[in-house]
Amino acid sequence: MIEFKVGILGAGKIAGVIADTLNKLDAFCPYAIASRDIDRANEFGDTYNIEKRYGSYEELVNDPDVELIYIATPHSHHAEQAKMCINAGKPVLVEKAFTADMESAIEVMKLSEDKNVFCGEAMWIRFLPMYLRLIDIIEKGTIGKVNTITCSLGYDLRKKERVIKPELAGGAMLDLGVYPINLFTMIYNAPPASIGTSCVKLDTGVDAQEILQFNYKNGGSAHAFVTMMFKADNNAVIYGDKGYIEVKNINNPEEIIVYDREKAIADIKPPEKQISGYEYEFIAARDAIITGKFETALMPHKDTINIMTLMDNLRRNWKVK
Repeated sequence: MIEFKVGILGAGKIAGVIADTLNKLDAFCPYAIASRDIDRANEFGDTYNIEKRYGSYEELVNDPDVELIYIATPHSHHAEQAKMCINAGKPVLVEKAFTADMESAIEVMKLSEDKNVFCGEAMWIRFLPMYLRLIDIIEKGTIGKVNTITCSLGYDLRKKERVIKPELAGGAMLDLGVYPINLFTMIYNAPPASIGTSCVKLDTGVDAQEILQFNYKNGGSAHAFVTMMFKADNNAVIYGDKGYIEVKNINNPEEIIVYDREKAIADIKPPEKQISGYEYEFIAARDAIITGKFETALMPHKDTINIMTLMDNLRRNWKVK
């Protein structure tokens, strides 16, 4: 079987999850790993059975056999590395949040479109079968018109350097808040018409905790509590005028239960053959690359830019840099 060869920039925790997923995914392989430390690259390569190991990102980008590059470095480095890949003609999948700010996101996407080289944000919830089923249920009117969405998302990330340092584009919004905002966008398919927020910051200046209230032109609303200070319940409820939907663990759904006005009418679980959930974004990226597209329909460039713009505006209002 011919395998689609993926190169990984960065050898941290999420890179390990991706490498393990690709090893288990038919017709894919984690072919190359790059770290700024060759010993780290070799250790990572031994752990995940990766053929090529590089001590610089440039070496991996210049490997002629790499067919797709996955960027797993801190947010602050995404734009520069994505442009390096695109300029070398290498399709690239960039871990969320896509970049540190809206301006750099626009630069990367424009370069991708000008050169017709695939570039996508690895916002995995956009590709999960469970969420695609949820959107289909909503669009079919099973719970009627959506009126309100409530959710929380929180983990204790205070010891993670990439999250607490402003120079690494840290903060709860880019690391966690991007999930509920994507969920709201998937459901309402529109930007909010008005926004109310509050924010608590760390001593380093990054946002540590926030409350978001979005109101939409169709009369709907969405409310989120996001924190990097402690573990929250991480669930969501979507209320319609004919029923509601509960989502358990919004950034990695474990179960979705659909209710009419009186009882549960559907119970959705992850597919039996699902590996980690990350595989779907790679399958979508490969399909786009093979068909000569610079984006996927499930996570188009315009959505990435619109969400980055929204997060920029929020952080500007909070005086977070």
